[in-house]
Amino acid sequence: MKALRLRELPLLVVVLVAGTACRHVRKTPEQRGEGVFLRSCATCHGPDARGTHPAGFKTPPANLTDPKLQDRLGDEGIRDTIRHGKGQMPPFGALLEPEDVDGVVRYLHTLRRAE
Repeated sequence: MKALRLRELPLLVVVLVAGTACRHVRKTPEQRGEGVFLRSCATCHGPDARGTHPAGFKTPPANLTDPKLQDRLGDEGIRDTIRHGKGQMPPFGALLEPEDVDGVVRYLHTLRRAE
């Protein structure tokens, strides 16, 4: 193995610093849920989850920020609706991992509006 030359030292430092700076930052469950929501749910429920966005629905999609709805369904009811669908909402259980569904539920809690 060749000895490290002094002029190669700055390049080595840059490579080491760049390698540590580019590490993937792990997302919180809420952040992961937000990404899943924006990709899978926002088309119908709107990016703000209030259900006022799309046209062409017989009944507007649920306002997912509504505390009464969140309380009535509970976390398991929300998970069940995501997995199996309900009314006009199609099932997403085959498309989403269980941790993605849990992340969406946790994200919806962050959007819960005050009563």
